[in-house]
Amino acid sequence: MVRIEAIAAPISLGLGLALFATGFVSQVVSVLASSHADGGPLVWLPGGILLAVLMSVAPSRWVPCVIGIVFGVALAASLPDGSIVQNGTPLVLTLALIPLGAHGMRALCADTSPMRTFRNLAGFVGLFVIALPIASSAAELTINPNGIREQDFESAMHFALADALGYLLFAPMWFRPRARWSTLRRMFVPDSWPALAALASLATIWFLWNTFGALQHVRPLLLLAPIPVVVFTALRARVAGAYALVVLIAIVAILLSREGRGPFVESDASLTALSFMSWILGAGVASWLLAVLIEQRVHTRRALAHSSREVRELSERLIDAQEQERSRIVRDQHDLAGRLLEAQEQERSRIARDLHDDVNQRLASVSIELSAIRRGVDAQSRADLGHLQDELIALSEDVRHISHNLHPSMLRETGLDAALALLCNTQRHRNGPSIELHVMPDADHLPAAISLCLYRASQEALGNAIRHGRARNIAVTVGVLDRHVELRIDDDGIGFSTTDGAARARGLGLLSLDERSKLLGGSFDLETGPGKGTHICIRLPLPSHPLR
Repeated sequence: MVRIEAIAAPISLGLGLALFATGFVSQVVSVLASSHADGGPLVWLPGGILLAVLMSVAPSRWVPCVIGIVFGVALAASLPDGSIVQNGTPLVLTLALIPLGAHGMRALCADTSPMRTFRNLAGFVGLFVIALPIASSAAELTINPNGIREQDFESAMHFALADALGYLLFAPMWFRPRARWSTLRRMFVPDSWPALAALASLATIWFLWNTFGALQHVRPLLLLAPIPVVVFTALRARVAGAYALVVLIAIVAILLSREGRGPFVESDASLTALSFMSWILGAGVASWLLAVLIEQRVHTRRALAHSSREVRELSERLIDAQEQERSRIVRDQHDLAGRLLEAQEQERSRIARDLHDDVNQRLASVSIELSAIRRGVDAQSRADLGHLQDELIALSEDVRHISHNLHPSMLRETGLDAALALLCNTQRHRNGPSIELHVMPDADHLPAAISLCLYRASQEALGNAIRHGRARNIAVTVGVLDRHVELRIDDDGIGFSTTDGAARARGLGLLSLDERSKLLGGSFDLETGPGKGTHICIRLPLPSHPLR
């Protein structure tokens, strides 16, 4: 804490010295800018400078700033003809009141720009354009030792307008509007025609004021002439552009008035000064009002753009979340389907094992017992028992086929080629269609999951072609190409429509084939139509390691 105070002390002292020099110079410049013989000022600079500094630094450093500028102004006012009023006391009083106004302005704005709302701007105008200048003028009239005379009112009015113009002149230094000085680049970038148009309009105003300023009946129109160019500049370059243009117009008004020309010239030099000072003050306040409108429009547009960007980002996040949720659901469905198929295969294996090891063995035992019984009965009963034994043997064979279809042990023991050959021979002998089988040699070395998928697909497709398609010729082809294995099953059956109820009735088997293919990262394609047969193609990717 001691170190911080040790650092802050030289900074505060430096500010005080800087404000002392600034107050001295600004007071001298204000005196030199007097517009008439009695020393009435055009603008009083120290007040505006002090306000700008107080609004830009921390309140803890206000005291050295105020003391520095007060002593600087007092020193300059003590010089011959160094004061803009007959008594320098109002100047010191005004400087002492500025911190109160700055404190009120900080409380009103709450660390935001006075250009943000009309309330803030109204507070600035009420405090520094009306209240403080009037208080300073009243102090000048009250302290006057010679009493209040008529010309004193005119001098007090001069000082009030000069004081108000000083605050208005340095306001951009602490307003910190969203439109920075860099917005002046908009008058030149991407092209310079706006700046040239503004300068041409300024030259036109100078010409009109210089040529027709003496005509009383056109003076109201001449005073309104700058409005279009101010509005154009404010729209193009916002606050900074409007401020710069008003300053240039004020310079034109001062130069013309000093030469006795223009719409502000009156019978007396003092009245002339009051005329253009009042107009400049009104034009400045109007420009700030226009600037507030523009700043609010820009702020609203940026807020809308920000809201639009947030809505767009929110929409993108929602879409991403929906896509992720959809992907999760699909993944969960695939996982569930995989687990169901795995459970189905396990259940098929258990049932097949029970049929083979239990039911079939019991049927064989019954057949053996019947053979023993046949030897001890008469011829008629022996024939009946023989017929019953034949039916029992056929039943045992059917159970064996069912067991094999549920879980083809040959697929594991002899490979896919032999298992498919047995499946095709069984269907050919039992149902009679012509079935051609072509299997590449590498097919016997496929992973177990792929072999089982191809076998189940062939089993389902052959059953559909024979039962539903009434096919007479079927071709089954298994090939290994480009790290993919492909199963093609083509028949000449009656086909079916993929949109009718029949397709939906047999759709469970087709859905099973599609789901099995997707679980292994492959694809399932079906081409069919009434009278066009059915063509099935299943492509499955092979693992990266080489086949055995």
